[in-house]
Amino acid sequence: MAQECWLVAWLFLLHLPIQLKGTITVTECTQGGRGLCLPKEYQKFDLPSPNKTTFVTIGINLKDIPKISDQDFSITIDTYFNVRWRDERLLTQMEPKTQELSSGGEEGLTAVNLNVLPNLWIPDIEILDLMSFETHKVLSRLEGVWIDNSGEVLYAMASKITFICQMNFNAFPVDIQVCHFRVGSFNYPYKKITFINEGIPRAEDIKSVLDYQVEFNPLPKAKSSYIALGMNYSAAGFELVLTRKMSFYIITYYLPSGLFVVVSWISFLVNPEVVPGRMTMLVTLFLVLINIHNTIQTNSPKAEGFTAIKTWIIACIVFVFGALLEYSVILFLLKLEKIKSTYISMKGNVARRKGTANHRFTRLDVSFFVLFPILFIMFNAIYWSSVMYWRWKINTDVLRIEH
Repeated sequence: MAQECWLVAWLFLLHLPIQLKGTITVTECTQGGRGLCLPKEYQKFDLPSPNKTTFVTIGINLKDIPKISDQDFSITIDTYFNVRWRDERLLTQMEPKTQELSSGGEEGLTAVNLNVLPNLWIPDIEILDLMSFETHKVLSRLEGVWIDNSGEVLYAMASKITFICQMNFNAFPVDIQVCHFRVGSFNYPYKKITFINEGIPRAEDIKSVLDYQVEFNPLPKAKSSYIALGMNYSAAGFELVLTRKMSFYIITYYLPSGLFVVVSWISFLVNPEVVPGRMTMLVTLFLVLINIHNTIQTNSPKAEGFTAIKTWIIACIVFVFGALLEYSVILFLLKLEKIKSTYISMKGNVARRKGTANHRFTRLDVSFFVLFPILFIMFNAIYWSSVMYWRWKINTDVLRIEH
């Protein structure tokens, strides 16, 4: 008898409507009822407005950009990813008390239980060039749903989004990358669903120390739509302009390698007959520059052909090698002079010829001591003017596309 009583009580509890305080559950549509209810003809697979365009607003409340990877061409952002739409089919009778949201400050939106989502129509969001999408979790996933009396729905989640950017590193490390974060529909073309930006992120919200200076711009008009499967799809998002910070590379690579080239010119002032001192200096500088080149080769991102910094370091190697080659020519000529001197028996003539040879080699060193700095200055003028022109052209193209 006791077991039967427990069974009856259990079945009774199962049929009780359970409603937690502070949440709103899906109920039957009754006159004078409160909460969220769905009409009998409601179909979650149908668009909210089958006969007109459904507008979906995308909001990115940026928290940080923890990583920009030159190796796999990706950008990772920490953000509150907000999706907003209006579904007039929903019948809502919310509590009079409203809740103000930190994301937009709107009033009239009330938090509802996430269990309502399986019963609602949700936009089929696609993030173009997506690599990964993670929702942050503490005790549970950090996400929420808010609904107002007009049927407006806000779905927000704390997310880490990693997407691919087509980067070009031919000008590394003076490069500027232009990337686009775009959100669209996977199934419905432009006339069915149109995406709208709620705003663009602010560079001031970035807390991480990055290799780039980041600037956010509105999505260019040409990027606000895309074609797939023969249909035109709407897209919303923003543009990132990544300008690489030059200070680290100038201090680490450009300045030392340039100074090594300048130091190599001192060898032109050393007596050609002091072979160990002059040869040791040039060979050491040459090997150090080769080591810097190998370090750049290892740490530089992948690019087609030479990058800007590789062009610089190879030019520095060529200048030091030129000084080493000039001294090798002098040593070869000195060797020839010694061979010739063995066929002359008169000591006076030998002394005269030796003095004439030394004077001739000194003039050769002085000539190269003047020529090499001039060539290096010309190279710097051409190199840095080309780099600055390239940066100016990229900035001009970005501004032209924006307008």
